[in-house]
Amino acid sequence: MALLDQGWTEEQAQGLLDALKVSHSVPNWKPAYLQTLYDWCGQRRKNPKTIEAQLDFIAYEICNFHEDFGKALKQARTRGEARLVAERFVKQLTAQQAAP
Repeated sequence: MALLDQGWTEEQAQGLLDALKVSHSVPNWKPAYLQTLYDWCGQRRKNPKTIEAQLDFIAYEICNFHEDFGKALKQARTRGEARLVAERFVKQLTAQQAAP
C-alpha cells in the first residue's frame, strides 16, 4: 500500500482510509481535485476509479503538497486519532464550492 510505503503506520493509514471513504467509483471530491486525480492517473496509466489509484494519488498529494497534514498524520498513534486528523484533510477534498 502506497501509504505504508511512505512511512505511515497501519493505524495511520487506516484512519486516513476511514476518513476518505474510498470506493470503486468516482470519489466525492471537488471538481478541481477530481481533475487533478484524472490528470495524475492519466500520466501514470492508472484507472482513477480504482481504490489503489485513488490511494496512490492521495499519498502523492500528501507527500508533495500537504506536508503539514502528513506530519500531523504521522504524529497520530491510534486509528481514531489518525481519522480525526484525516477528516480535516478530507474536508479540503470534498468542500462544496461557493455558489456564484
